[in-house]
Amino acid sequence: MTLWLKRLALMLGSTFIFLCLAEAALRLLGVFPDRWAHPWHLEREDKRVGLDVYPDNPRGYFDIDLRDPAVRARWRDRGVPGVDRAAGRTPFAVGFEYDEHLCRGADIGPRDPNVQRVVMIGDSFTEGQGVRQEDTFSSVLDRELGDRVEVINCGRRGHDFPMIHAFFDRRLDLEPDVVVYAMVLNDPVQSEAFHARQAYLDDWIMDRRRLYTEDVHRGPSPWEPRLYAMAHDTIEAILVGRETMRWYQDMYGEPNAEGWAATQEHVAQMHAAMEARGGDFVVVLLPLLMDLDGEYPFSAVSREVARAFEARGVSFHDVTPAFLGHRPAELWVHPADRHPNEVGHRIIAHDVEPLLRQIIDRRRGR
Repeated sequence: MTLWLKRLALMLGSTFIFLCLAEAALRLLGVFPDRWAHPWHLEREDKRVGLDVYPDNPRGYFDIDLRDPAVRARWRDRGVPGVDRAAGRTPFAVGFEYDEHLCRGADIGPRDPNVQRVVMIGDSFTEGQGVRQEDTFSSVLDRELGDRVEVINCGRRGHDFPMIHAFFDRRLDLEPDVVVYAMVLNDPVQSEAFHARQAYLDDWIMDRRRLYTEDVHRGPSPWEPRLYAMAHDTIEAILVGRETMRWYQDMYGEPNAEGWAATQEHVAQMHAAMEARGGDFVVVLLPLLMDLDGEYPFSAVSREVARAFEARGVSFHDVTPAFLGHRPAELWVHPADRHPNEVGHRIIAHDVEPLLRQIIDRRRGR
């Protein structure tokens, strides 16, 4: 055997031994890409009572345990479907109550002319997915702004434009003095073709790549190489992340130009509606909770949003700088659910509070 063949055989043999040792170590340590049962929102038919359910409780925050038969019975009696099934794979939960206007919290009383009424609109970030009512940024602001200000949380999960505009129109029946639209970067109108691209992406809000929806997750097969699984997961994360980044950037660029223009028009109309009533309207941009402790990847998109709304005379405030420097995972509701947790909601509230105080003081001085 020639020298180069001996060297090749030695290299291949060493590589094989290394891979075997690495595979054995991963199996011994139980290392495998994380997978979670899909968190769900269980909701009564009239949408007045609900639960957000999760597979585990890593922070000890979720205060409802559906493994307890008495707890399940209480929520069944309140008309929430699926609690028995949830107890098997997503037993840890947070409760939700909504008033007749489908705003989160207790019934809203008549407007007091001596109290400034602030209505928050937006999607699941505003509603507070996975967060107890008292910990949402609306509730924090309601407490901190004092008795002469009332903050009402009318965020609704799953709402994008034009649904946000339609819900805003209906909630004018609350006679708000100030409306705050808490924007998330996936809110704009999307063409059918553009929206179809999202089906292949991880939107960095729910970790869809690592969620399973079947009743039983059996874990890795004993014959499935752990080394391959980890490498495949890493490569897939890089590729999907790259496409997701492009999708968000394109939403505010030429591929979704018509949708972004329509979104700006929706916001301008909402602003005009409040102005005509003698009220105030402000857009508050909330960040996606990723790469906050590095180079935030959506800075250019945030600047485009600010430019577009300010050009139309719409008051705008970006909350993102208040989040920079934080470790994203410490702000997530759950590793599979990257909505802001109670810490994230406090950051939002404390950043928005001075802006609201300024608006309210100006209104009182009229």
